Amino acid sequence: MSLTISKIPSAFILTLLSLSIYLLTLSPTVYLGDSGELSAAAFCLGVPHGSGYPLYVLLGKGFCLLPFGDVGFRMNLMSAVFGVMAVGLVWSLVWRMCGSKVGAWVGGGVLAFIPVFWWQAVAAEVYTLHVFLVVWMVWLLWRWEETREFAYLVMFSLVTGLSFGNHLQTVMLAPAVYYLILSGDRKALLDGKRFLVLTLFFVLPLLVYLYLPIRTWAGAAMHWGDPDSWDRFWAHVSGRSHRSGYVFNLGMWEYVERLKESLEFLWVQFGVLVVLGVWGWWRIRVVRWRVFFLGVVVFDLFYTVFLNTISLEITPFNLSVCVVLAIGVGVGVGEVVRWCEGRAAGVVGVLKVGCGVIPLVFLVLNYRVSDQSENTTAYEHALNIFRTADPGAILFMNGDNYIFPVTYGRWVERMREDVTLYDRHNILFKMPEASRGIEARSAMWEQKRNEAEKKIIADHPKKPIYYAVFGPYAVELPSSWELMPEGVIYRVVRKEGENRPKAFPAVWKYYSTESFYMSLERDFMNREVCAYFFFDRGKDMVLSGQGAAGLQNLRLAREIGYNDNVIHSDMGIFFTDHGFFGEARLSLEKALLYHEDLSGVHNNWGYYYNKIGEHEKAVSSFRKAVELKPDRFFLFNNLGFALFETGQKQEAAAAFEKSLSLHQDQPGIRKFMEENLMKDGKDQDHTPREGVL
Repeated sequence: MSLTISKIPSAFILTLLSLSIYLLTLSPTVYLGDSGELSAAAFCLGVPHGSGYPLYVLLGKGFCLLPFGDVGFRMNLMSAVFGVMAVGLVWSLVWRMCGSKVGAWVGGGVLAFIPVFWWQAVAAEVYTLHVFLVVWMVWLLWRWEETREFAYLVMFSLVTGLSFGNHLQTVMLAPAVYYLILSGDRKALLDGKRFLVLTLFFVLPLLVYLYLPIRTWAGAAMHWGDPDSWDRFWAHVSGRSHRSGYVFNLGMWEYVERLKESLEFLWVQFGVLVVLGVWGWWRIRVVRWRVFFLGVVVFDLFYTVFLNTISLEITPFNLSVCVVLAIGVGVGVGEVVRWCEGRAAGVVGVLKVGCGVIPLVFLVLNYRVSDQSENTTAYEHALNIFRTADPGAILFMNGDNYIFPVTYGRWVERMREDVTLYDRHNILFKMPEASRGIEARSAMWEQKRNEAEKKIIADHPKKPIYYAVFGPYAVELPSSWELMPEGVIYRVVRKEGENRPKAFPAVWKYYSTESFYMSLERDFMNREVCAYFFFDRGKDMVLSGQGAAGLQNLRLAREIGYNDNVIHSDMGIFFTDHGFFGEARLSLEKALLYHEDLSGVHNNWGYYYNKIGEHEKAVSSFRKAVELKPDRFFLFNNLGFALFETGQKQEAAAAFEKSLSLHQDQPGIRKFMEENLMKDGKDQDHTPREGVL
């Protein structure tokens, strides 16, 4: 008997199609964002950022052992595999809920090819595993609903524990899950013996978190947060130190705007199918399940809006909402087909074909947006950083898009082991004599870090020392040293020395640059690295006398990083320092439009106004900066210098006194006050400090 396409199960076709497309669009090596860190953690069985993701790391180690591709590719493949498994489970769940294979095809296919899920399936991240486990949990609950067999709840508890072992956002499902089970069969949870069994099967998978202290005690290369004591273990698992700055940290109208952004994001993913998804949700035959899915949506949005305010462009929020909408779309299609079968049988065939095309439309429309098959930016970025450093150099790093690609390069590819690496957050490459247990983003750590860095520079005056940082103007160096752009990083050089480049740095000839010039669809993290590549290239050209070519690269950087506040601030300062005041104003206006730190933007405007001689406007800008961030001592210094320029010496002295009360170790400020504000003396250099923290 010949095999026709109609006899091939649509579930098989869907999983094969989604797997094929994911493989075609898979990133060929390590990706930007958390990909480098997570890939390196799996490779060396280390401990990545909170919550530690032990299940992901252990599964990832298995994929690292595959005999093809580099480690980055193998970890990207893991994302694709779990993405396909999640799609297959959605197909099965929709089919069981509405009995329509067409609806199951559409529901699973739409999830597979919406951009937010597709992007997670082509690069190493924890989210396709998270979605797979969440859908598996819902599938088991539906089977329990159908059969009321306790074994399904036992399996559900086991999978829930596994899901917690991967991503703690699973907890946001708890209210909806408790409602569904208690409203269906209270004895399932309130019966003592059953409750103990469910608890046991939930707790057993959580033992995977013992991996964190065990690998820390074993001396794993990566041991973020040092989770080998109860306090540090809980801080790491709960994400207390990593996410403390992102929980309930906005104002009311900012929350309203974030909710609006979240809803707009969902519309971008699904378009008009949002309406079909909502209608399909309403058509679910069991009312309790409508309430359950509504609870999943509400609490997932609550997490996105209030509990993790990282940019929606950086972290893929609302994946649980996307799953619910995909299920709703599938059920909705099934209901439409069923209605037509009873009333308009003649058009059912055409309708099924039309509905079956929906996932293919999403595939075609989103293919270019999601295709990362030529994206080697992260790997090239790591290569370029290492190629810049002289033999035996010291490299200080800051920012995920510097630290994580370099982490992958060092621990997976063993790049440039002669270069000493220091992580300015003290989390992966520890600073010497740094106090263990101090939170990396705390004021105490920043002070100790600055002291440690100054000591290293002072102790190694002849050693090549570099900084790989975004926002170099916030780096504190010993008074006789400064940062000089060199390729994609910065070299520490002595002031007043023969350090200014007389020619375009030769290191650019040895950079790997292919992906930077490709016409790729880039997410925020990729745009950031690409924009800074052209910014750094433009700076080196301007400094070596190639002003026109340099400006061309700088403008390209501004275009690529169009909504990146940091690069606009950095460019505004660079343009100001080199007399391109019109360009500086354009960049600072962009920074004001896309700001995340309004105080820093006003500080940079003050610096700009001071440079062009509009000191009253400079004073006004610095006052705005101080009002927003009264704990930043250097803002008071900048205000003091601007006030001094306008002849307001008494107010300038008050600003300096406030700065010294926040940070006493400022001999330069004390000297300036003694010579200019406490007695007659010669004016000293009092240019306001630029940049943002």
